[in-house]
Parts: sequence; structure tokens; C-alpha cells
Amino acid sequence: MAELEAILEQKLIDQLCSEDSQWTYRPDIKTEDDIWKNFKYILEQNNKAKLNDIPLSESEFAKIKNDLSHASFYDAGKWLVGENGKVYVHVQRGNETLHLIVMNNEHIAGGSSVYEVINQYQAFKDEENIGSRNRRFDVTLLINGIPMIHIELKNKEHAYLDGYRQIKKYIAEGKFRGIFSNVQMFVVSNAVDTKYFSAARDTELSKTFLTGWLDEKNEPVGDYLQFAQDVLRIPQAHEMVTKYTVLDNEKRKLLILRPYQIHAIEAMRTASKSGKSGFIWHTTGSGKTMTSYKATRNLLMDIPSIEKTVFLIDRKDLDLQTKGAFQSYADNDTIEVDDTEDVGSLVKKLADGNRQMIVTTRQKMQVMINKRLQEGTRAYNKIRSLKVAFVVDECHRAVTPQTKRDIERFFSNSIWFGFTGTPIFEENKYDQMGDLAQTTEELYGPCLHSYTIKEAIHDRAVLGFNVENLGPKDLKADDADTYYLIIVKVI
Repeated sequence: MAELEAILEQKLIDQLCSEDSQWTYRPDIKTEDDIWKNFKYILEQNNKAKLNDIPLSESEFAKIKNDLSHASFYDAGKWLVGENGKVYVHVQRGNETLHLIVMNNEHIAGGSSVYEVINQYQAFKDEENIGSRNRRFDVTLLINGIPMIHIELKNKEHAYLDGYRQIKKYIAEGKFRGIFSNVQMFVVSNAVDTKYFSAARDTELSKTFLTGWLDEKNEPVGDYLQFAQDVLRIPQAHEMVTKYTVLDNEKRKLLILRPYQIHAIEAMRTASKSGKSGFIWHTTGSGKTMTSYKATRNLLMDIPSIEKTVFLIDRKDLDLQTKGAFQSYADNDTIEVDDTEDVGSLVKKLADGNRQMIVTTRQKMQVMINKRLQEGTRAYNKIRSLKVAFVVDECHRAVTPQTKRDIERFFSNSIWFGFTGTPIFEENKYDQMGDLAQTTEELYGPCLHSYTIKEAIHDRAVLGFNVENLGPKDLKADDADTYYLIIVKVI
């Protein structure tokens, strides 16, 4: 007999509140009034000095409640980006405007961050919405009093899609309004099959957006308690709704990265902490542009010793698609995509002393190094001494071994990360040209993370292929892996 949902719910809460997960269970928070009172208390505690220990008045808090009630999850996401990672609300007190910090996304797993779990929240029906009913939410995770991740559980007798349909219905009924409009991520599970997806209007949701978790070896994690251990503990859960979300300004949608994208970024972060380079092998069509965007951004946020991150691409790629995609992601961030023709802006950005991410072309970088900068000048000395992390999209098409050597000799204090869907191995290596690198590993360093066509097809992370097996039938798993690997390397 399948376990009751109430038992699954309690086990999940116990897991979330275990010693190393950092969530605190709040059984006393059950209604909208409870949520707002709790948020107000945390806000006042985190802003004691600014408030001069005077609690928010009824009118001041009414204004804040209105500011936190967004028209869409996307609008909430824009607000939650904050200013340099700090999320504020503003109130007028006399002649002074008080800038109150709601959340500091640099305070992950510490500082001013408060992590709480609630369950069986009572979402009352909307009298103006025909068909609306009173509902009870399963489990919701609050960061600094704000609902950020919502979980619906079913027992093993039901499909996880029942949880998805339930959430979709709740959104349509207007249950995710007010402070719940800030939810960024949904999780659904039937205990053995668990998926997550980004928050969106009910009319925008699709079952194709549901994503299962994979571990670092691309093995699926379906068990809901293991999912909680891997994804919903702190700091991972906080990072999921801050570091691993992207706001697509063009489509006005909130996006959450897939597991293999997150593992790649984390592998790059780990390598960069010890000054090491490497490459990411992600198959064509698996979202390398978004992965590389977030990776380049997060390296700057996470590694204080890095002064600049440079996303380096070929001019064709920038002109045709990457510039548009990057600009759409960066519109709600502090990143500006360079004009491909303006070498002067590149020099200015590199020499200005600000920690920032720069998107530029290999051609512009070469012109700057070979023609624009004069040895011995202030700009030359400043730029050459920078600690720079280069992230190279389509790393073999964008940068040849000779070009990389030239740039690397100039930026002697640099680390490099290459993204490719078609790595170069010993079997298909470049022709020997002096002592230049001939394989991807020789050029960039070890493979930090791989997500191949085999895994992408299995996960439906890329468009389907018409696959015809031309090899032996009924292959054993180990032999099949060998065949896949050979095919991918040859491609």
C-alpha cells in the first residue's frame, strides 16, 4: 500500500530540516496573514538601524505589500535580481526615503538570510473567480519570509503529472498572487519520480518544461528525499532561484537551468578557485549559450580574485545569434553586450577598474592586442596585469591554437574555459604545427563536465533525431556506450 501523502510530506520536512540542510520548520504559519506578519518581522529585524528600531506603520507596510504583489512571476523575478544582488523595498517616512533590504543574494547560507519551511498553507478561494475553491498547499520554502519554492506531493499511486496539473489549476484560480507571486520554482513528485520547473502563467506552462534532476555523472535522481538532499538543501536551493535562473527579456519568461548546465557551472567555479582551466563538452542544441552566459556571470560573482570575465566568440556567432540571446538575458542584469565594431569600448571596459563581464569577439581582441594598445602605456600595463577568466563559445571555431596562444601570452594572468559540442581528441587531432596544441584537452585543460548526444536524446533535452541502428543488434550496455562514444568522437 502506498504511503499517505501526509507521511510523505512529513518525511520531506524532516529531510529539509535535518542538521545540514538549514531549513527551520514553521508549523504556525498557515494563512496569508501569518505569512505577511512573518515577512514583516524578518524585514524589520534586518533593517533595525534604518528603521531606528521603530516598527513599520500600517500605511508603510501596506505600501510594501503592494510592491511585493507582482503582476507575474517574471515581474517578481526582475525585482528579485535586485541591485548588485541586494533586493530592496522603499518607504517614505517623513522627509526621508528608507531603502529597506529584503534579501541579500550574496548572503547565501548565512548573513541576513532566513530559511523556513511551511506546509498545509490555506489558500482561500477568490470570490471574484468563478470555480475558485479553498485549497491547501503541500510544502513551501520561504527565503526571508518570501515564498520562493513550492512543492506538491502525490503518493506512488498517482503520477507526478497530477501534481503539475494541480499547480496549473491553482495558478489559474489566482492562488499564486500577493506574496505568493514571488515563487520562482515549482517541484512535483510522487515520491519516486520528481521534476522541477520555473514559475509561469498557467497558459504558458507546458509538460515539456518539467525537468528531472541528474547527478554529476548524469544519472537520474527520482526519489523525492534524494532530490531534496541534492537540490533543496541550503545553499543549493537559494542558488537555484538566484544563480541558476535566467530572465529572458525577449520572451518575458523566467528560466531555470537544467542539471547538466548547473553541474558544468559548478565545475568551472571549482576549477577557477585553484586557478585551473578546462573545457565543457555539451552537445549541440543543449543550451550552451545560456550555460556559458550564466557561467561567465557567476565566475565574476563567486571568485573575488577574478577582475574581469570575458565571453569570447567569433564575429559571425555574435552577429547572428549570440548577441541577441545574451542581450535578452542581460537586460535585467548589469551586463552590456559590446558593439562588435568598437575596439575603443573594449579597451575602456578592460581598463576602467570595475569588476565586470565583457562580451566581445576574438577579432576585436586581436585588434586591441596587436594594433591598438601601445606597450608601456598606462592602459597597456593595466590591462595586461588583469586577472581574467575567458569563456569561449564554440571554442574550436572561435579561437585557433595560435590565436589562443597570442591572447594568452598577453593576458599572462588568465584562465580559460572552452565550450564545445565536438571536442577534438587524439583520433581527430589538429595537424602538427610546431608545438601548438592539437586536442581540446591540450588547448584548454581537462574536460570539467560532459553531456553528450546520448544523454541529451535520453533526457529529451535536444530535438529528436531519426535514429537508425546500423551496428550490431541487442548490444550490452557497456558495448553500447563504446559505440556511442566512437560515433560522437567521429562527428
